[in-house]
Formats: sequence, structure tokens, C-alpha cells
Amino acid sequence: MSGRPRHLAGVARRGAARRILALAAAGAVLVGACGDGATPPGQSPASSVDTDALATAFVAILADPALQAGIVQQATATSETGDDVLELRVTMVGELALPDVALEVAIETEGESTRFALVVVGDRSFVDLGEGWLEAPPGSVDTTELTDALVVVDDAGDLEYAGMQEIDGETLYHLVAVRPLPYSPGGLPGTGDETGTIDDLDAYVEADGTPVLIELSFTAGSTAAATTVIGTTQIRFSDIGGGQVIAPPSLAPTATPTAAP
Repeated sequence: MSGRPRHLAGVARRGAARRILALAAAGAVLVGACGDGATPPGQSPASSVDTDALATAFVAILADPALQAGIVQQATATSETGDDVLELRVTMVGELALPDVALEVAIETEGESTRFALVVVGDRSFVDLGEGWLEAPPGSVDTTELTDALVVVDDAGDLEYAGMQEIDGETLYHLVAVRPLPYSPGGLPGTGDETGTIDDLDAYVEADGTPVLIELSFTAGSTAAATTVIGTTQIRFSDIGGGQVIAPPSLAPTATPTAAP
């Protein structure tokens, strides 16, 4: 998760965990995707929907540099580097008022759990590792990779309509990717040869293209680092365009200097 402060690299126990964390933030978990475009049982077939307009609106909302939304992202991934295999699960909950964010992150790996929170407001960044909020040094937090990763598809022509489906009691329009999509995993070592694909992508949207649920699976790797990563992602959106405003948190008190005797 690139939104994690670089000076807090110790949050994850191992370098492999840090690589997966960035990948997971880019998108991964609890997927039940039907990426072949077939109509699942109980889903109505495509009819007179303006599919081009639906897909275009969906892509535009994801790419909005001022996107406001609530977000819940759950991710799982498996990384293999030689004989080293690492399983990771990440949950990210919070609000976006891009470029500002307020997020809580839980990382589970190898029986261990780490939690931290992150707030970015303008050019100020704040982190909480469980002992209260502290302001991070300027330039030590970069959420660009994290928010860019929400744009899982940037060409409406890569989507097709697969009918309507009920999700959590709401009837939504189902869009699927017609082909594997390029994926640039930011968490692998900077070898320059990172490659990846979104293998399956399912998006469930409202009639105006507003995303409600995105599910995907991906494969990524670095030849130079001999690393292969596979994962799945579920991203739930709520209250898009709801006027969210991210405020700086109250900082933890600083220690009072002890008076000299």
C-alpha cells in the first residue's frame, strides 16, 4: 500500500510483505467474479441498456481526480520468491476526498496483525500506529499509487454489459472486462521489469455508472526479482459525490521537557 509512510517500513515484518502490501492496496480480495462475460444464474440478460454510456460514465467516475466516496477494500494475495511463500490479507476502510484521504488499514500475515491509520490533507500527512496521531515529515507519505490503483480500467471499450444482478438487495448493472487488462504493480522492487494483468474484472454499477462494487483477480511479477504474485480484490464504494471533507486529526501530546535540577 503505497500510502504507508516510507519511514514506517517496519510496519510489515518482511520485504515480501511490503511488496504485497502495495499490490493489495492496488486491489485484492473476496472475489466471486464471472470474468468470461456469461450471464450468471439469477441475472437478467442484457437488453436495451446504452452499454457504451454506462461503461463511459463508470470509467469517468473512477478516474475523477476529485472523487469523493466512502470505500471498503479487502485484499488477499500470495507472493512467491523462490521457496519463500507469503500469504497476506489487507482490509482498508475510509473516505476519499481526493487528493485528500482518511484510511484505516489492517494487515494480517503469518498469524500476525498490524493496524495503522493514515490521513492526508493538502500537503500535510498524519499517521497513527496505535499510540495516537503524529504528523509525518513532508514528503514521507505518497498516496498517488494507492488512488491511481482505483482506476482499474481506463477504456470503456474494454467493458461489456452482462445484465442486471441483485447485490445486497440492490439491483445493479453488471459490467465485465472483455480481455485481460494491463496492471502495473507498484510494490515490487524497482527493477523496471514489473508486469501484471487483471485477469478478471466485474463491476456492479448504478444506472448512471456510479460504482457500487468492483471485484477482480490479478497476476503480477518481476523477472529480475524472481517474484510472482497472485491475488483478488473487492472494492465497495458508498456515498459517491457526498461532499466528504477530510480534516486533520488531533495530534498526540508531545512530551514535556523535564526541568534541569
